[in-house]
Amino acid sequence: MLAFGGAATAGIAAAALTTSPARAASGRSGSLATSAADHDRMSRELRSLERATSVTIGVHAVTQGERRSFRYRAADRFPMCSLFKVLAAGALVQARGYDEAYWATPIPFTDADVVRDSAVLATLQPQQATPEQLADAAIRFSDNTAGNLLLRELGGPGAVTAFAASLGAGRTRLDRWEPELNDAVPGDVRDTTTPDDIALLYSALLLEDAAGVLASSRLREWMLRTATSGARMRAGLTPPYELADKTGGGEYGVVNDAGVLWRPGREPLTLVILTRTDRADAVRNNEVVAEATRIVVGR
Repeated sequence: MLAFGGAATAGIAAAALTTSPARAASGRSGSLATSAADHDRMSRELRSLERATSVTIGVHAVTQGERRSFRYRAADRFPMCSLFKVLAAGALVQARGYDEAYWATPIPFTDADVVRDSAVLATLQPQQATPEQLADAAIRFSDNTAGNLLLRELGGPGAVTAFAASLGAGRTRLDRWEPELNDAVPGDVRDTTTPDDIALLYSALLLEDAAGVLASSRLREWMLRTATSGARMRAGLTPPYELADKTGGGEYGVVNDAGVLWRPGREPLTLVILTRTDRADAVRNNEVVAEATRIVVGR
């Protein structure tokens, strides 16, 4: 198992988590509405969306630089689902990124390794993929077998928990493998995170080079070309923009999306939208994430 620690300072956690609505209201116009009235409006609209859809929503949006932020249920726990794949890939690049031979060497797998929702790896013949291919499939296409093989390279789910903690995120934990980590049973703290933690982690990894410049560069490359968020965040945004994001989905109707948004003339905005329900028969409602994006970012 790879060991992680000391990759980011405590200042990263403080910067991402301590901006208050009062401080946010003092910021100049930019990627995020800044007034107390805007924050109240967004909270009201999110509550209305929750009532209309019977979905609980958690949001953390924070701008780079001035650290203007908006938080809604941001300290609550939500199922992480496939958002872990960014952390797994980032940890692997931090640990082995400059080992060119490693990244070019195919890793074999068998039929026993292939799990559901593995559109990329299930079609590969022969059954092998380089770490580069695994990270690409896991992040861009949310391939579950690729995610498991990344975890295997790291030494198991606990390595993701340790990596998150090394970046200052102490409430993010990965306990199981795909697909069980998506069970999302209400009240089960396994495989959960908070909007606060994901905002901290994605800001640190994509904007602050907390796992190294190479990790930041590679994660941006993969996440800018994600193929799974067309009905979620991207459906709630109006061009022009660039979005480096990662989606997740699970049982109990869970739909997640999180990433960094760049728009012309505005600071980068880290946006995290997590959801959960209490209903085992709930279906995944992508429009909840799209509408939450419209509420927070604007049309």
